[in-house]
Amino acid sequence: MESVAGTVTCPSCGQPAPADAGFCPGCGRVLSAVVYAGFWIRFVASLIDGIILIIPSVIIGLVVESPANILLQFAIGVVYTIGFWTAEGATPGKMAMGLRITTVEGEPIDFGKAVLRYIGYWVSTITLGIGYLMIAFTSQKRGLHDYIAGTVVVKAR
Repeated sequence: MESVAGTVTCPSCGQPAPADAGFCPGCGRVLSAVVYAGFWIRFVASLIDGIILIIPSVIIGLVVESPANILLQFAIGVVYTIGFWTAEGATPGKMAMGLRITTVEGEPIDFGKAVLRYIGYWVSTITLGIGYLMIAFTSQKRGLHDYIAGTVVVKAR
């Protein structure tokens, strides 16, 4: 990463970015010192996403009969989560909290890593939540799902 008159050059794509940018505007790579997002800020981000997802769930529950409504609600949750992770590097809840999901190397996550991370959410859940509690006790603030997918959650500047 070279610095020229208040800018840095992204080592991945070569695009210039402001020296104080946390992420490359071209490819999304982490450019600054990494600050890992802890348990509570990630918890609040999840609450925000949960509130957002309640809206279509209620509508589906009123319009579609069971068991199709359960499958539709599940599908919306999968598309919402994996779609935002892949396209934006974060769900709206994480974006609202100034967080971003990257690979351990600082690169944006791709579709495959997003799917692995989503599967990891289920593994973190069936371990009675211990997979999520790991976030509070690991140096890089990684949950079991992060270890499974090779991801970290960082604070954007």
